[in-house]
Amino acid sequence: MNDMPPPFDAVWFRMVIGLLAGLAIGSFVTMLSYRLPRRMSIITPRSHCTVCKTTLQPRELVPVLSWVVQRGNCRTCGTFTGWRYLLIEIAVGILVMLSFVLIGFTFLLFFPIALIIAMVTAFAVWMER
Repeated sequence: MNDMPPPFDAVWFRMVIGLLAGLAIGSFVTMLSYRLPRRMSIITPRSHCTVCKTTLQPRELVPVLSWVVQRGNCRTCGTFTGWRYLLIEIAVGILVMLSFVLIGFTFLLFFPIALIIAMVTAFAVWMER
């Protein structure tokens, strides 16, 4: 008999799924960290350039990848968005990935993810002051 764990329980699988979910959550955290201190709604308006106010297209909302492809610049006005968004997305991605690897996909995963969202958002807002 083979003593290998089933493929869906493999650590690499948890890492990939955790990282992808974490990057998506990181994108949400960047939005929170920008809008909350400005007392803006987190629902509307849709994501947009902070300078020219152009609404971002779906292809511009892919975490990390769209930042790298556009080299951190707005496609319309060319303004550099800064490293902040990229670093937040990567940090949250790694933290969620580690949580997913250590805890697995259970109800208990909700608590560290909620804590990661709260703490990274609070830190990002504090750093912007």
